[in-house]
Amino acid sequence: MVQAASQEIQFSDSSDPHVFCMSYARTPWKGVRERRGLSDLALEEFYTRLCGNIVQLTDHDGVEPPGFLDQGMDVGADWENRIKRALATCRVFVPIFSTRYFTLEWCGKEWDAFARRQKEQLRTRPYTGNAIVPVLWVGEQHLTMPPVAAQVQYAIPDLDKPYLQAGLYGLKQAGRHALYRRTVWSLAETIVKVAQQTSLPPCDVELFQDLRNVFEGE
Repeated sequence: MVQAASQEIQFSDSSDPHVFCMSYARTPWKGVRERRGLSDLALEEFYTRLCGNIVQLTDHDGVEPPGFLDQGMDVGADWENRIKRALATCRVFVPIFSTRYFTLEWCGKEWDAFARRQKEQLRTRPYTGNAIVPVLWVGEQHLTMPPVAAQVQYAIPDLDKPYLQAGLYGLKQAGRHALYRRTVWSLAETIVKVAQQTSLPPCDVELFQDLRNVFEGE
């Protein structure tokens, strides 16, 4: 995933607190507005645990969460601008691979935004590695990945086959809590390592004009 190490960074040095930006597909629910699915609740718990692990692995001050999640934001101009700011400043992009993820236009646009930022980095710096760390929410056999996602490494050597076969949500639903916690810890270690080795600089959000859904192909 990372080809060459660069100088190690201190996570407390940045004025922006986001080590990673999480991109995911919400579970649709009809009827009661406040009702949330088990998958969404599990995702929030995963996000909280991942943030806690990253705080332990770095010198992040923890005043704000080290990760960005568009939890509870209403759709609108401010919603879009906040996500774009996070994509322009976070160190690592963390897409949550679910069956629904690759069907949503905005998820494809978030991917496009971060890919543009990495491409912009190449104009002034040597290639240091891909700062995209996917998370399998369900087993890989349930996913139909578009080419742009299939070419990104999502298997992590430290993780067992059950993660690839069931995904994080599958492990949690099957009651394999020890393996689930170990997997989240390994993902946190990977995110920190990638953030340190790529040291992706922020970009201007103007780079994100006219984003396209890269999941639809060329």
